[in-house]
Formats: sequence, structure tokens, C-alpha cells
Amino acid sequence: MRAKGGHEDYPDPKLSGHLDWDRIGAIASRPGQQEAYKGGVCVPELRGVMAVEPRRDQQKDYESMLAHAACMRDNGVSRFTNPTMSDGNAQPGGDPNPASPVIDQDSPAYKKARETCRTRLLDGLDGLQ
Repeated sequence: MRAKGGHEDYPDPKLSGHLDWDRIGAIASRPGQQEAYKGGVCVPELRGVMAVEPRRDQQKDYESMLAHAACMRDNGVSRFTNPTMSDGNAQPGGDPNPASPVIDQDSPAYKKARETCRTRLLDGLDGLQ
């Protein structure tokens, strides 16, 4: 992603083996940089990295995302939705309408809640909800 994708500050995976989705999300939020999420010209390499990430315990992930969602609401982001389970897989919560966002992720209140609640998410879930 740094060499072929043109994202000079694209992060290495964390020591835990998970991708650093918070940093990847920050890069992708820049104008014209959405390909950082998708992998762009590096799709095969990104899939390879994701394939060797440590196996996730979906129940623990769900409980972690649920605690994070409750924390976000308790800290002023009242519309933050709970995660769900679908076919045994934890699905992130967050904005009730991601296609047309109603939560302003650039607001000071959101940023403060995000920082306060970040420890509720297990490693590798940061940036997913």
C-alpha cells in the first residue's frame, strides 16, 4: 500500500497481527483516498494479510462492540446503534444509516466519546464500528 498504492503513511499490521483500522480509516477519510480501505491496486496483498489475522471469537467480539456502543451512547452519541449477530458473526453497530450518515464523526462530542470508549473494543475491532 505504501509503494504500489501511493499511501506513504499506510500502517503495518499491529504486533497482535490485526490491521490498524483506526489509522487506515484516517487515511481513507482524506479526499480522494477511499481506496485505502479497499486496497486499490493491492487487493491480493490486503486479502493475504486479512487471511492471516488471528482467528476471532465472534461472541467476545460482539460483547466488546456492545460495551463500546453503550459507552458511546453514555458519552453523548445517542444514536449509536448496538452490534448484531448474523449467522454466528458479529456485525458492528454505529451509525444507524451508514449509506446516509446521521452521526457526525467530525464533531467534538463524537471524537471525545470515541477516545473515552476506545478501550472497550478488543484489538482489531477499532475502526470497524
